[in-house]
Amino acid sequence: MILILSIFTLILTCILTIYNYHINKNIIYLSSLLVLLSLSGFLHYFVLISDSEIGVALFYTHFMPLLYLQGPMIYFYVSGTIKDEFSFNWKKAIHFIPFVIAFISIFKYYFVPWDDKIEIAKTIIASPEVLLTISKLNIGNHFINLPVRTILLLLYSIATLLLLIRYTFKNRLKPTLNSKIVKWLFFITIIVFFCALSYMILIVEFVYFDIRTREQISNEIYNYTAAISYSLIPIVMLIFPEVLYGIPIVNRKKIAIFEVNSSKIKSEGLNEKGSINTDNPAMDGLAKLILDYLKNEKPFIDPKFSLDDLAKQLDVPKHHLYYCLNSILNIKFTTLRTQMRVEYAKELLLNGNLKLVSMEGIWTKTGFSSKTNFFVTFKEVTGYTPLEFIKINNVK
Repeated sequence: MILILSIFTLILTCILTIYNYHINKNIIYLSSLLVLLSLSGFLHYFVLISDSEIGVALFYTHFMPLLYLQGPMIYFYVSGTIKDEFSFNWKKAIHFIPFVIAFISIFKYYFVPWDDKIEIAKTIIASPEVLLTISKLNIGNHFINLPVRTILLLLYSIATLLLLIRYTFKNRLKPTLNSKIVKWLFFITIIVFFCALSYMILIVEFVYFDIRTREQISNEIYNYTAAISYSLIPIVMLIFPEVLYGIPIVNRKKIAIFEVNSSKIKSEGLNEKGSINTDNPAMDGLAKLILDYLKNEKPFIDPKFSLDDLAKQLDVPKHHLYYCLNSILNIKFTTLRTQMRVEYAKELLLNGNLKLVSMEGIWTKTGFSSKTNFFVTFKEVTGYTPLEFIKINNVK
């Protein structure tokens, strides 16, 4: 189970990183955390369950220093998401010191012949207890590495929980963040805490008590607690993928500059009166700003106009726009852009612009890439071809 779960989480992590990196760069920290948790799963499986000598030789010790980064990754992800920013500076680099120390302590082991590593793997498979007695080949001190990296993860998860609690208390009267994503941050932090606590108890029993055989370790209830907790992370991400988009924090001063009256656009995110249906008032202003800007400035007349361009023109992070479009307006950017182009084309046709310019002039003025694309899209949106639309509306 732990092997399948680790592989599944690893694959899911790769997918979410590829598809969400340009939306929310804090996904790097979350992906790193999930990769490291998967790595812990692989290490647990091969050292305590599998009889694969190659697997044990590969995962044992080589990746140990990386496990010191689990704590910093959960803290960086949560703090960056709360602050709605992605950064890496010298202060964050300090958190990598335990990783560097651990890496130096086993550096020579990377140059040990593979055959010698296979022999160690055979010994570990015969009895995990040997982990406490192996003193050669510069593999580090297990009496230090085993508990310390888990204690650090516990401390980081506690610090992250305190950060979330402080944020929640501070913003209890005027919440600026989507409650669903805040709950996700609490959820993943608590899960990491319980995983670390379960492994800490296992390590204490392994190091200081007589639970040394594979069977004894595998039958410990803390094993199941950690596995179940860990399995909930990918499940929640699949059920609620929106939690990965980040938590947009609106610059209210900037929104206040734009007193907007958004146009009535037919989309699932707008009601019959043209107002926005949302449970996140903080993003309402930005959603209206997007609609107002598109209607009045008409940046979509550029055939290459993209979400990146809109983010630059409004000076708003891309994941803010992504959140507004998908979670508030309930419409894809490409769909909204198409609707705006068709609405503008209808406006030009109704105003008699066809007399001044050809039909080609209409579709080039509205941002369509070709005449065929214009005719097909216009009919998909309105139910009529441009010529039929002119005839029905008695445009002369």
